[in-house]
Amino acid sequence: MKNDVLNKNMTPSKENYLKILLELSDGEEVRSSDVAEALGITKASVSCMMKRLMEEGYVVKEKYGAVTLTEKGHKEATKVKRRYNLLKLFLVRVLGVDTATAAEDACQIEHIISPESLDKIDEQLSCL
Repeated sequence: MKNDVLNKNMTPSKENYLKILLELSDGEEVRSSDVAEALGITKASVSCMMKRLMEEGYVVKEKYGAVTLTEKGHKEATKVKRRYNLLKLFLVRVLGVDTATAAEDACQIEHIISPESLDKIDEQLSCL
């Protein structure tokens, strides 16, 4: 599966928020306080980012209510989550990195890896 060209307006911070929203929304209502707790940051910081993500069409949020990924937001969050999962799996299975280190490294690498490199990792994992 070929990746789309990376969104130039997307930042690592925005990607982290979208990924967390995707993970937290698995059948659950997500509130800004849930996001703040998951990321270990203040509610005020979450509020600022939610405003940006709403303006860019990635989320909808009711005043004092739940945050929901839009179709655009869900698509972007899914791409980020896929990159993270493939990288973590590659680091653990192919390189033998311990799970905790692989999780930390994958979280950093997912924001900068090229679609071509990610596709090659995916191909390698498919061969295992």
